[in-house]
Amino acid sequence: MSSAYGFSWRAFIGFQASWFALIYWQYLALLPVALYTTYAIWRLPSKGQLAVIAVFALGLVVDSILVASNIIQFVGGNGLPLWFVLIWLVFAIAAVEFMAAMLKPIWLAVLLAGVGGPLSYFSGAKLSQHLLLFPQNEISWLVLIAVWSVIGVVLGQTRSLYVPVN
Repeated sequence: MSSAYGFSWRAFIGFQASWFALIYWQYLALLPVALYTTYAIWRLPSKGQLAVIAVFALGLVVDSILVASNIIQFVGGNGLPLWFVLIWLVFAIAAVEFMAAMLKPIWLAVLLAGVGGPLSYFSGAKLSQHLLLFPQNEISWLVLIAVWSVIGVVLGQTRSLYVPVN
């Protein structure tokens, strides 16, 4: 971890490697990614750990609502698969450790999260042989853009609650 939750190469590489492993191998990647997340959370101070739990919970609630609203769907199930739940935990760690620092300006949060979030879903759907579907096509995309824009703003504006002030 870098000073005051600045950029962290471990968090960046851990997030990217975990995301790709979970997208490509789904359940086969659960154990190594779970070990990484345990280590990453253990390294955080208590406020950072609580922030990870909050972002993780927010993500699960948001995506559960998106599934229930038929904005996104997963092949073979009605809810969120375990491998996708773990993606949210890895994202929460990365968000707390370095992503939220980039999202402090509201316009940048809307831009980065509003583009990056939906693109992550799209690329994940393609790379996982379409285990993630977008049943409402353009409406699904517009909702994801709006939802992720809000998530980006929330992450950027709440960062001061868990990052130590110098």
